[in-house]
Amino acid sequence: MRLIVTRPEPDDDRTARALIRLGHEAILSPMLDIVTDPNAPIPQLPFQAVVVTSSNAVRALSERADGAVPRDLPLFAVGDQTALAARRAGFANAISAGGALADLVGLVAAELTANAGPLLYAAGETQAGDLAGEIKARGFQLETVVVYRADARERLSGVAVDALRAGGVDGVLFYSNRSAESFAAALRTAGLAPLSERVTLFCLSSAVAEPLKSFGGRIVIADAPNQLSLFSLIEGDSASGATRAP
Repeated sequence: MRLIVTRPEPDDDRTARALIRLGHEAILSPMLDIVTDPNAPIPQLPFQAVVVTSSNAVRALSERADGAVPRDLPLFAVGDQTALAARRAGFANAISAGGALADLVGLVAAELTANAGPLLYAAGETQAGDLAGEIKARGFQLETVVVYRADARERLSGVAVDALRAGGVDGVLFYSNRSAESFAAALRTAGLAPLSERVTLFCLSSAVAEPLKSFGGRIVIADAPNQLSLFSLIEGDSASGATRAP
């Protein structure tokens, strides 16, 4: 299959290489630019753990030179890829919640004690869901520090535009609501909406798919919010539990 990858750099390249290993062709068209802030002020508190929902937050923490976030702190990550990125950045005690925000809240509540100290939530400027509110509702003190932002790209890459115009695209991969929003806007700007029904839009979740519903194409949604489940859709795994968006 010929697939457009909309993830921001450098995650887009890793996804593309994984697709190529599976025998597919990948076209890179990142729809967000990640801008980290390694100098975001972090309160000097006795944090008992760090919470992250994106590998972008991990990268921002790893770029810090002030030691404000000790690498030996337990780090609770929303999914396996984020936890892996954390371990590679030196957070040896990184634990994955398996991919969903609710699972992350549950993991934190199960593994930590509310009165053992505050938590640091290293977050993006735009946050999906209310992780901070849900964790605080469990009795925890939590400090949210914005360590990166995601700037939308206004245009698709040239090779993606050419491939879509020529009818040479089988599918597009979406990992975030923001990337989907940016893609939809760029599609309109390029005069490529609506997409042909032969183009499948592979989405990590229903929330990710939401901005794409009026732009044509055939939307399918992964059974679990992780890359393995998304790749199962691409491989046509009937047991993946994918559902068609209404």
